[in-house]
Parts: sequence; C-alpha cells; structure tokens
Amino acid sequence: MRARAAALTVAVLLCGAVIGAAVALVATGARGTPGATTCALLWGVGLIVAFLAGFAVRGRVSRWADAPDTTGDTTGGNAPLDAVDAVDAVDAVDAVDAADAVEAADAVEAAEKARAAPKSAEPSWRGTTARSALAFVVCLCLVGGLWALWPGDEPDRRPTAKASAGAEPPAKPTVAWHVAATGDRYDEGPGAWGLGDTVVQGRVDGLSAYGVRDGAVRWSVPAPAREAVCAMSPGAAQGVGLIAYGKHDKPCATLVAVRTSDGRKLWTRHLKGDGLTAGGLGSGGSTAVTAEDDALRARSAETGTERWHRSLAQGCEPRAADADAARTLFVEQCGSGARLIALDTRTGREQWTRRLPVESKTAAAVVSVTPAVLAVSEDDRRGTRALLGFDERGAPTATVPLSGPDGDVVVPKGIPAGTGREGRPLVYGDLLLTLTERKELVPDVVVAHSLKDGHKVWEYRTEGVSTDALAREADGRIAVLISTVDGGQIVLLDGSGAEHGRIEPTHAEDAALSIRPELIPVRGGHVVVNHMSMSGEPAVFSLR
Repeated sequence: MRARAAALTVAVLLCGAVIGAAVALVATGARGTPGATTCALLWGVGLIVAFLAGFAVRGRVSRWADAPDTTGDTTGGNAPLDAVDAVDAVDAVDAVDAADAVEAADAVEAAEKARAAPKSAEPSWRGTTARSALAFVVCLCLVGGLWALWPGDEPDRRPTAKASAGAEPPAKPTVAWHVAATGDRYDEGPGAWGLGDTVVQGRVDGLSAYGVRDGAVRWSVPAPAREAVCAMSPGAAQGVGLIAYGKHDKPCATLVAVRTSDGRKLWTRHLKGDGLTAGGLGSGGSTAVTAEDDALRARSAETGTERWHRSLAQGCEPRAADADAARTLFVEQCGSGARLIALDTRTGREQWTRRLPVESKTAAAVVSVTPAVLAVSEDDRRGTRALLGFDERGAPTATVPLSGPDGDVVVPKGIPAGTGREGRPLVYGDLLLTLTERKELVPDVVVAHSLKDGHKVWEYRTEGVSTDALAREADGRIAVLISTVDGGQIVLLDGSGAEHGRIEPTHAEDAALSIRPELIPVRGGHVVVNHMSMSGEPAVFSLR
C-alpha cells in the first residue's frame, strides 16, 4: 500500500507539472509572454487540479477495495474465492505498476483480513473526504501566499513618469518636410517670420505660410501683377506683419499690413515721393513704423490710421528704422554727419539723441532695438565701419569693427563692408554674437563680444565648414546653422561658447543651404528658409 501511495503521488506531481505547463502555454499564446509570477501561479493551479483529482481517484479506489461483495456467486462457485480473485486482480495490477511481486502477495493477505473484519465503508469514505478537503485548503493557502509574497515582475500598467536616463534614445533628426525652390535662380526673398506653429516666407511674388509640423500651406498673399515684395518687417508683433510692394525701377511705395493668423490684408497705404527707405520698416507692438521719404511715421497696425510722425529736417535723409513695443530707433543723416534718435513708439516723444562717429555718407542698419545696436559703414575707407552698442540713455558702450584681427563680420543687408555676405548678428544678454570670416572664404568662426565695453569674450571655430546663421533657442542655448558637405547641420552652444550637442539630419540632400539662409527655432525642431536659391536648394525645410 505504501508503494502504491508513493506511485500515485508521483503520478499526481507529474500530471500537475504537465497541466500547469499546458495552462501557461495557452496563456502565453493569448496574452503574450507572461512574467515569472504568472507562470508560477498557472503551474500551481495545474498542480492543484491534478492533486485534487488524484485524491479523488485514491478515495474511489479505497472505497471499492474496502466495500463488501454483495453480488454473490453467479457461477455457483465459492463467493469468498471470487472476492479473493477480484482483489488478486486489482492487486496484481498494482503489483505490476510497482514492479514488485512481493507486493501482490501482501495485497492478497490484506484482502483476507478485510473479509474477516467488520464491513463498514463509511469511516474510510469520511476519512478520504476529510483528507481531500484539508489538501484543498492547504493548496489554496499556499497559492494565496505565493500571490501575495512573490516579488512583482509583471509590467506595471499604471501611468508613471519615466526618467529620461532610462528612456529610449531619440530618433535621429531628419528633414521632416521641404518646399522646392520657386522663381528665378537668383531671386532674393526679403525675409521671414517665425510665428510659433507657422513660418512665413517672403518671396518676390508674395508671402507663403507653412505649418511647422507638416509643411502644409496655411495661407498665401500673392503680390499684385508686375509688382514685387521689396520690403518686409523683421518681425510680426501682435499678429500683424508689414510688407511693401514696388514695380521695376520704381520706389518701394505700397505698404500693406497682413494678419498673420489667416493672411488677410488689413489695410494698404501708398507712400509718397521715394517711398520706403531700405531697412526702414518696423513692427512695434500695435504700431507700424516706417522711415519714408520725408518723415518717420507711426500708424495703427490694425487700421493704418496715422498716430504720429516726425518730419525730417532740411537737408536730412532717413537711413534706417526699427521698433519694438516701447522704443523706436531712427537713423538720419544730415550732410556729412549722422545721428541716432530714440523715440517712444506709442507717442513719438523723443527719449534721447546721439551723434554717430561718422564724417561722410553712411549706410546704417538697426541690429537690435533693445539694447540699441547699430551697424554703420562710412564711404570714407578710413571712417567708421563697425557695430555700435548704446546703453539705455544713448551713451556709447561697445564698438566691434566689421574688419579686424578677429576677421570680417557678416552684416545686415545694405551695409557695404565685412564679408559681403548678409546676416543679422545676435544679441544674447550682454553679448553680441557675430559670424566672422577668418581663415576660409566663408564665415567659419562665431565670436562673442561684450556689449558693456566691446572686448571679445569667447569664440567658437568650425573647421572646414561654413557658419551661416545664428538663433536663440527657447531653452536659452545658441543655435548655429552650419553648412557641411553633407548638407545643413545645427550646433548647439551654451552662453560660454561650449558645444552642447549637434543636430545632424538624415536625408542631407534635402537640407542644402544657399548663400543666405535664415534659421528659425520652432516647437520640436527648426525651420530653415533659404532666401536665395542658386543650385536648386529647397526654399524652406524643417529639421525635427
């Protein structure tokens, strides 16, 4: 009997393992690869099922073996001998399973003793039932404890914040979209506006606005027949941008305000005389500022109604103007001298005036309104050709030569000095950042000068590539657009000039740069506008 119990126990364990493995495989196919806890619990369930089934089988066999023979001798033979024969048959099977001949003899002897003992199956049945119930409770407790105490290795499906250090590495930047070049080969666009989720490209034939995520055309403003866009405000404040049209060999004299949300023309004004001065258009909050033939004028950006004007003195000419919401800067030349005037943008009241260090005809451009920074270049080859900085009261603070030991500086359009390439220096806190041509025939150095006294603070050199544009990132870093043999890339610098990463896109053939690109940081990436296409470079493309 002991051997039979041992054999049955082994069979139960083997059946439990097989059933548990089968249940685990089914769960794997249905839900994917389970964790260790799941596998253990599923195997345990299978073991319990087989264990209980084994106990039930043992109980049935025990009751059948212990019950008295009530069928009688149907053959007329001796009933005790028939019972002995039946028991012998059952025990013989057990003996074969145990592979022990002696066990069969023990089984016969046990059967003879059972016939002599009082016949009552009820106590055996109750004992078997009690043992099964006890085994069931014990197994449930074991599985419950396993569930509660097993270390959790299942994936946690609750929403949690994941640290960046353990996150997947970001995908390699790529050219998300691009706009093919249009127009003639050397057509030069007047500018661009970055408007959050939209970028507006100025072309000679009008304006086109693109969504920064997909490059879809949001709106467009075509130029009138036989007219070209000849001027564009550096920015678009409070949802209004300014452009101007002009005919061939005619003044740039048609001023238009455009609502940047949908491209609607808000108003149009036809300027008198020689029209708009080159570099004389600014968007100052709700005020449109223009340097015209005979005056500096301010109009409502929404309606075009004139708010104030400042007439030019006899013999004076406008040279440049720009504005923000609080201040307007205006450069005028009277004879051989010139001066910088600061006015309140809302009222036109003069804040201060500063004579410029020039003694001949001078070209000028406003680099920054606040703080005040100008680019000036005299006709006199021994005269002033420099970037000039001023404090809040108009006192000179910094002078950065356009050509000198640090190289030739990239300057705004209309300034005949420096490298001959067009670009806008970047004001970064108390620093003035410039692109400088030193060893190569293209700009190859970023130089930072202090606006407090003009001394050089740091420089960043790029070997064998061209530095083409500067921009400030939303997080405060400095973005430098460079041109390599593989196409456009972006170098990210901190405020001390140390490199903090690069954006090297795939599909570099779609990121080709022209000789006058502009870099516009946008949410989730950058947009580059090529203001001139010489060899089929895309007009606009996005790096994400």
